[in-house]
Amino acid sequence: MLPWLNIQSWDELKDFSQKERDFVLKVSGFSPEAWGSRGVTVGTDVSQPEWAAAVDGALAAFPHHPHVLMRFAHSRIVEHPYFDPATGELRTMRGRVRLCPYYFLAGGETKLGGALATIVPADKKLIHGMRDAILVPVAVK
Repeated sequence: MLPWLNIQSWDELKDFSQKERDFVLKVSGFSPEAWGSRGVTVGTDVSQPEWAAAVDGALAAFPHHPHVLMRFAHSRIVEHPYFDPATGELRTMRGRVRLCPYYFLAGGETKLGGALATIVPADKKLIHGMRDAILVPVAVK
């Protein structure tokens, strides 16, 4: 049923060891829990009972608030300049980056048009558009 996980049902996912749970389980769509890293469970960061409860909750909520299971993507640290409006200075932030690609339909063909890079302070594990993030558009030539 789920060959990439080597399991036959979602219930088997609840029994994965901490090492096997290198996943993010998150609510998708228009749920009030879908922003600001709320509604996100990182499998390696929670106990087995908490992971099982998160899987059960995702399955129960799925008809109204679908959830997404993704492998956790470990980010690397980068340095990026940004303008600090409080001081009027150009500063540099050490942070983690998430890239969100954007695809467009052009002439009947789907093409990568660019990406939004979200850079958050290096001490943050979950990357989202928080107050202290830098949002950088990335173009494809």
